[in-house]
Amino acid sequence: MQLIDRHIKLLLENRDLENPNSFEDLGYNFFGPIVFNFFDWLRNELEACDLVLFNSREGYFFIEIYELFKEKYNLPHYKYFKTSRKLSTIASLKTEQDVYDTFKLHRYSGTLKSLLIDRFGINTEDNCDIDTSNQIPNLDKYISEILKNAERVRNEYSKYINEIVDGFSNIVMVDSGYQGTTQYNIQKTFGINFKGRYITYKGNLPLKDTFGFCDFYKANFKDNIIFFESIFTDKVGTYIDIVDGEFINENIQILHFDKKQKVVDGIIKFAKDVFNLKTEYQISYEYSDYIFNLMCKNNFIKNEKLFDIFLHDNYYVRDDIKKIVRF
Repeated sequence: MQLIDRHIKLLLENRDLENPNSFEDLGYNFFGPIVFNFFDWLRNELEACDLVLFNSREGYFFIEIYELFKEKYNLPHYKYFKTSRKLSTIASLKTEQDVYDTFKLHRYSGTLKSLLIDRFGINTEDNCDIDTSNQIPNLDKYISEILKNAERVRNEYSKYINEIVDGFSNIVMVDSGYQGTTQYNIQKTFGINFKGRYITYKGNLPLKDTFGFCDFYKANFKDNIIFFESIFTDKVGTYIDIVDGEFINENIQILHFDKKQKVVDGIIKFAKDVFNLKTEYQISYEYSDYIFNLMCKNNFIKNEKLFDIFLHDNYYVRDDIKKIVRF
């Protein structure tokens, strides 16, 4: 039996969870509990921290939530950190083995042409269907170009990162999490150590002082994270390159951004309502994870139109955008 957090029970007991009428309701009822609990946990993890880095793209909306907690609890300074799995990976590539090792952590399904541009940032006319779950493609003929491009990106990105961290010595990196690939790549490449604080963290990479709010193996969140990341996004596409100090984003249209903002507005209302409660409360991940998992279950919420905004655009692992389906 999951622990039932008193503040969540008080705020949700008179709400019809199966019949939310708006995106604000979706945010309040289902995102609100886990986001609030995460940030309430996070604030206690920031002792001695002098800078919080909110990774793009989740960080765009994370900052709106953090502002509430920062004002209430006098939390540390923060910055929006322009990064991505792709950008940090390209910067980290120094050897042929580094290139092939990317498939140990992340599969790819699509075409060879899309793999080379979407993961490694180089163009080719060669094309064939690939699925690295079945077979790793032979990239030997492209290694030299991949590593040359990686050196260029690494030099550019180093300037940006040094500007971001200059003057700070105790830095916490924050996003929704999973494997901590971005943190790992940047630490390995640039020799800068961060603390990592994520909603969930698998723990398979050698990162010190890095934790997740949810238990990776016991909680449902790792299976539902694509629902979360679909909402917690930026107005622009993923940061994929940096040229002459200017960041380049994926050239995609971010659909339904105004509706995603309404989901976040619901989360903010939930957080403010918790702050206004005249009751003591303790937090856990279990009950908020349980509530979020209800939203992700097929047919629990009857209003299917609310789920048209849930799209997955992770070009690092596939070459298309798909609607996220509840199971």
